[in-house]
Amino acid sequence: MSGKIILIVGGTGSIGEASAIAFAKRGDKIIISGRNADAAESILNKISDAGSDGLFIPCDLTQPESIEELGRQAVSAYGRLDVAFNNAGWEGVAAKVDEIDEADWQLMLDIKLSGVWRCMKFELKHMQAQGGGAIVNMAGNWGLVGFAQYGAYCAAAHGVMGLTRTAALEYAGDNIRVNAVCPGAVDTPLLDRIFGGDADVKNGFAQSLPMGRLTGAEEVAEAVLWLSSAKASYVNGHALELTGGA
Repeated sequence: MSGKIILIVGGTGSIGEASAIAFAKRGDKIIISGRNADAAESILNKISDAGSDGLFIPCDLTQPESIEELGRQAVSAYGRLDVAFNNAGWEGVAAKVDEIDEADWQLMLDIKLSGVWRCMKFELKHMQAQGGGAIVNMAGNWGLVGFAQYGAYCAAAHGVMGLTRTAALEYAGDNIRVNAVCPGAVDTPLLDRIFGGDADVKNGFAQSLPMGRLTGAEEVAEAVLWLSSAKASYVNGHALELTGGA
């Protein structure tokens, strides 16, 4: 993997940070994108500490023109785009299907599904032009199963899986692999918000899982590295679950 150019969309969150550092330790150059400039500065320092180069490009996935600008800057930064990890997300608002607010539904689709599609458009075009690449999409386990009160999230995540599998078929002949990582409950601030900041509830849920704990951001990062590496050269259109057996 050494010397590859990596784009991490949603790179300023916990999973994005863990992935950026893991790639940097392999000698790759990292482009992180997101809305949290303060977090980005900290992550760039960690990338530097790992002995690699990093770049932050701000982006709002709800704005198509912002994604278009991300594409222009990302492609021009290093002249290549070997790996893209589309990782941005939002926990949404808990509600039964018939009670989901229209604005919340549209925002979830804009971030979780349409944002991934818009990013993939420029990623795929550039990878075609350069002769190949690898894309990993964050679907999450809710892209494979349903979860009460989170119908909008599950619908968007299932859409990511459909998009992933379709693109895997369409671009395999262009030496581009498209896969998805599907972790269950990852110990991140997003999960804290889902549990309303109640540590006891979160810990109780973690203990109910087969392995008695949550997934770590670093474990997700390792899965992303593997899916995007030559070691997974015949893995395409796959949903890699990290649920500890749940």
